[in-house]
Amino acid sequence: MALTAGLFVVAACAGGSDDSRVSGPASYGEITYATYVEGENVRVMSDCPNTDQTLQGNPDGLPHIGSTTEREAIEAWLGNPEDSRIIPRNGEVWERDADGSIQVTQVEDWMIEVTVDEIGSCPGAPTSINGVPVIFRLADK
Repeated sequence: MALTAGLFVVAACAGGSDDSRVSGPASYGEITYATYVEGENVRVMSDCPNTDQTLQGNPDGLPHIGSTTEREAIEAWLGNPEDSRIIPRNGEVWERDADGSIQVTQVEDWMIEVTVDEIGSCPGAPTSINGVPVIFRLADK
């Protein structure tokens, strides 16, 4: 399996962009995280082993449309815990058409970043909360 690594600068821009991989101004600053290509998927690297999230590619690893696009709704149920924050994801989501076919669409959306104190606090698999992908950062990095 060949992996291609890179850095991905994500910014939430008020009118959007045709390519979410292009950095741009954001009112709260820019967030940079590493991505890599694995097969047909672009994945976001998490500091915890086995918890990387799919950003683009196969619909099996993508969130359903609507679960990640409303920041205010995510804030309402997430609250304001000191160990997490909502960050731009700007990736692909899936939806099922009336004929049953699955469509993948690029959207401006969000994910949750959780800070863990040590590697032993990491989950063993990719995690989502209410359909919103979670990536993990180690506190000492």
